[in-house]
Amino acid sequence: MRKRLGRAAIGLALAATLTVSTSTSRADDVADEAELQFQLGFDAYGKGDFRGALEHFFASNRLVPNKNVVFNIARAYEQLKLLPEAYRFYFSALQGETHEETKSSLRESLARVAKQVAVLRVVTDPPGATVYLDRKELGARGLSPHEMGLPAGKARIIAELAGYETATRDDVELKPGAESTVTLKLTPILGKVRVEGEEGGKVHLEREDAPSACEVPCELTIAPGNHVIVVTKEGYQTADVPVEVPAAGEVVARAALLPVSVTAASRVAEFVDDAPASVTIITQQELRAMGYPTISEALRGVRGLYLSDDTSYESLGVRGFSRPGDYGNRVLILVDGHPANDNYIFSSYIGFDGRVDLEDVERIEVVRGPGSVLYGASAFFAVVNLITRSRNDKTHGEAGISAVDSGVGRARANAYVRLGEDAGFWTSVSGARGSGRDFYFPEYAGQPNPTAPGSTLDASARGVDGFNAATTSGRFWAKAFTVQWFYTVRDKTLPGVQSYTAFGDPRNEYKDTRGFIEARFEPHVSRSVQLFSRAHVDMYSFDAVLAAPTPAQDPEGAGPEIQAYRGQWGGLEQRLVYTPDERLRVTIGGTYIRHWKTSQSGVNDLGPVLLDDSGNGGRNDPFSVAAGYFNLDVAPARALKVSAGARLDYYSSIDKFDVLSAFNPRLSIVVKPRAGDTIKALFGKAFRAPSVYELYYTSAGQIRPQGLKPEQIYSGELEYSHRFAPSVVGTLAAHASTVSQLMELNTVTTAAGDVSQYQNSKAPVLIYGAEAELRREWRQGYMFSGSAVVNRAQYQNAPDLREVPNSPRVLGALKAAAPLIDRKLSVMSRLTFEGPRYDGSFHAEDPPQGTTKAGMVWDLVFSGDIEAMNSRWSVGAYNVADWKYDTVPSGDFIPRTIVQRGRTFLASLNTRF
Repeated sequence: MRKRLGRAAIGLALAATLTVSTSTSRADDVADEAELQFQLGFDAYGKGDFRGALEHFFASNRLVPNKNVVFNIARAYEQLKLLPEAYRFYFSALQGETHEETKSSLRESLARVAKQVAVLRVVTDPPGATVYLDRKELGARGLSPHEMGLPAGKARIIAELAGYETATRDDVELKPGAESTVTLKLTPILGKVRVEGEEGGKVHLEREDAPSACEVPCELTIAPGNHVIVVTKEGYQTADVPVEVPAAGEVVARAALLPVSVTAASRVAEFVDDAPASVTIITQQELRAMGYPTISEALRGVRGLYLSDDTSYESLGVRGFSRPGDYGNRVLILVDGHPANDNYIFSSYIGFDGRVDLEDVERIEVVRGPGSVLYGASAFFAVVNLITRSRNDKTHGEAGISAVDSGVGRARANAYVRLGEDAGFWTSVSGARGSGRDFYFPEYAGQPNPTAPGSTLDASARGVDGFNAATTSGRFWAKAFTVQWFYTVRDKTLPGVQSYTAFGDPRNEYKDTRGFIEARFEPHVSRSVQLFSRAHVDMYSFDAVLAAPTPAQDPEGAGPEIQAYRGQWGGLEQRLVYTPDERLRVTIGGTYIRHWKTSQSGVNDLGPVLLDDSGNGGRNDPFSVAAGYFNLDVAPARALKVSAGARLDYYSSIDKFDVLSAFNPRLSIVVKPRAGDTIKALFGKAFRAPSVYELYYTSAGQIRPQGLKPEQIYSGELEYSHRFAPSVVGTLAAHASTVSQLMELNTVTTAAGDVSQYQNSKAPVLIYGAEAELRREWRQGYMFSGSAVVNRAQYQNAPDLREVPNSPRVLGALKAAAPLIDRKLSVMSRLTFEGPRYDGSFHAEDPPQGTTKAGMVWDLVFSGDIEAMNSRWSVGAYNVADWKYDTVPSGDFIPRTIVQRGRTFLASLNTRF
């Protein structure tokens, strides 16, 4: 008994030297209880009651963990001859010890016990795994690397680490007094990511500068959790696709690579920085994030562009020039490179008259500056190219509904079918119906009401702005062969604010129908030679019902006037592109178009009102266009590219062929003095040939022109851009243009009295300005752009003319987008500013020239994906603040300005199945 108590005294003495009170930071009831348990254990140890001591030491350590109490636990186990347990707790006490003298004592204790137990060291790769002995139900022994003292025999070692498969080692031989090490290699629990999208894209994990893991389409095996799949491809924006990879599961990452290349500038795909023009690309992310209902809404806010809406058509202005009533006939709209303007007045259609929705459009290319060198007439100030669906999608269907604008409801459906690796087709159909806006025109206040004699008009036009529209389009492809088709129709009522219509009469109506079918064959004959062959057939029809003005203006009872136009034409084009190496590209081509039908007619209750040259009703004036063109692109050095080209157009409808006016050259010099910097010097000429309407429209009040010549523009531009980062670019630009021989409708005196006639203006217009833009392209759902534009348009050598009408001197725009909840919710906002514009009173004999109100339009749209339904939604509003601003119509309109659209709402849902 005395000998046992002596051993206990030795143990307690050692414990006393190592034990300290619990931290004063826990001076509360728990700390007091831990102290009490420790004292009880100390007393029990001193009495030789080692099991009782263990019970109290464990209780104290649970209340307030303390490495010195752990030592006392180990010492009590040693006294009880439970040596494996003693070894374990000596080892635990050593792990957190920093005092060298104490560490030395603990090592001595471990060495003493180790002589009588089997020491097993468990190491895992990677470390940090939870170690179990024999069975998990017995509890964890610690984290690897971990050392244990065990009894002789065989043991089973289990190691677990989150994200890794459980590792085990059976039948580990344990011998007393011997040390052994078990090393376990943990196998990660991986998931699979199937990357789909633009073929050939390089796939990187987490960062763009990480090594390429594979090329799209491909499959990656990576650790579960949240990752970012980064896909890069030359000529495309980098795509970041966040994915959550399930353990031992699979997820699909669809990378939508959006081109930073442009085709409309040279008719071949090239990087935007190398394109011989000033280019803006409206990306698919922006089109979807803002839910743009029309081309015009998508173009609003693009640097240098502005809009006009006179209640019948929307028009696009470029860099301070948009003649009232020109209906965009100096801007060329393309659908995958096919001209979509009509052949009556060469009008471009950018509202619901152009197409019902933009769901089939993947991006929009805007090329500022003269484009006649590539496209002939109408490519006067700019070219806008709508790029539709790519060939890289899978077979699927789509359906969508939306409500937009002023009471407009839309529905659409699409089918996309793959017929093999290099063949397939897609087709879509969509329809829209709109109730339109109500208007108030103070110019009509107090005017006689033609439908209620003795009363006056209240200046309101209600229920006379609605429309119905439908669009169908599609494409079939098989390797180098492509057929695309397009057909759209819009039937719209008019408020009747033109001088020749009855105000507010619901019979006023315009109907426009545009369609084409085109076949292309684009084979690569060799590595350096590509051919392009194209054949197409187009049509355009226009129908108008114009209710007669007041009875006082219609003394003969002529009644409503019915006008119609039927245009049909077709053509061929052949082009050869020779690229012997990356430093040289030669393009040579020619085209022929025959407009075999240009039928105009007009009648009222008294008979024909639109006449041919013999005075008979109606007329048809077929004409042909032939053109040849070439372009040379030379890159003598990596930092220099020169592009020079020219085109000569022949129009059989023009009385005297003038080579100088029909010859349109272009020269661009692109210099990259250092990485990230691009300087473009651009020079070009374009023309606009007289249209069928301008040349041949003949009535009692309008006669045919004599010797009408094409309009001419000479333009120069200097643009500097700097890439602050791969997705952040700043741009400064200055431009100047001279426009001459503008075709305008003038009053002339004849034997029959005063009539209208188209003539070439003798007053050129000088246009110049400066632009600045900063843009961060889309990355991980974020984007930003801001632009500011100052323009000046003024008549030259014409002291009798005032300011150029419909020409805002200041334009600005801000756009920003951000994800709020991953892909489930994003927000995008756009703020555009348009400065005041002068109205159409620009002649000295007109009333004093007034100005419109400036426009500050704020748009806000929320959008997101419903992944479970494979759907995309958007909700928002345009012109949130309901800002009242106006624009300038042509001289045919009674009001001198037209108030633009106020606050409108958007809601859409599109499903893919």
